[in-house]
Amino acid sequence: MQRHIVAAAAASAFILSGCATPPQQEIALSKASLQSPATRIGVAMSPLPKVDTSFPGAGCLLCLAAASVANSKLTTHTQTLPADDIARVKTDVADLLRKKGYTPVVIAEPVKVGDLPKAGEGPNKPKHDFSSLRAKYAIDKLVMIEISTLGITRNYSSYIPSGAPQGVVDGAGYLVNLADNTYEWYLPLHQVRSAAGTWDEAPTFPGLTNAYFQAVEGARDALLQPFSN
Repeated sequence: MQRHIVAAAAASAFILSGCATPPQQEIALSKASLQSPATRIGVAMSPLPKVDTSFPGAGCLLCLAAASVANSKLTTHTQTLPADDIARVKTDVADLLRKKGYTPVVIAEPVKVGDLPKAGEGPNKPKHDFSSLRAKYAIDKLVMIEISTLGITRNYSSYIPSGAPQGVVDGAGYLVNLADNTYEWYLPLHQVRSAAGTWDEAPTFPGLTNAYFQAVEGARDALLQPFSN
């Protein structure tokens, strides 16, 4: 939970600074983007986050500490949950591209988007410049899967929980044209699932465990569906 305390403090400072930028809007994957099997398409993922708990709304350090203590058993269990199903989305996307006649380049190592150079602002342009990957992997376009949150989330209002915990997967999937560093597909991910019935069943939390796997499956379906058509 230490990283969530630090992240929340940083997020609060960012919001107070008034520097927030509008989120990238969804862009549907068009047939034109995948019309030529001669196009070399890379498929990559960013490093997966640790499967963990998060407590949005517990904005101060003491609030987060209190939420962490109150949910310590849930955090211990959540950190044992696997991420295998979401990790294999990369290879599943590549398999769907092969069925369309492409020969995708599956990039084995995680791509750390934050380490790429910053890009100039503009409509449907990533904040980072992916163009260097064009020569590095001999590709024309890149399908990128970024997962930012994976695990169980519980909303708080300062010290007080404002709802039951839920399974969650947050992130985005997108296709970047490396010739001009623009999005040709962008899908924001926010998959949240509630436990059926009672959730507070320590130590194994079966209802919440099932909710987590449902959120993962929802994220997988959302990411694969555009390439299935």
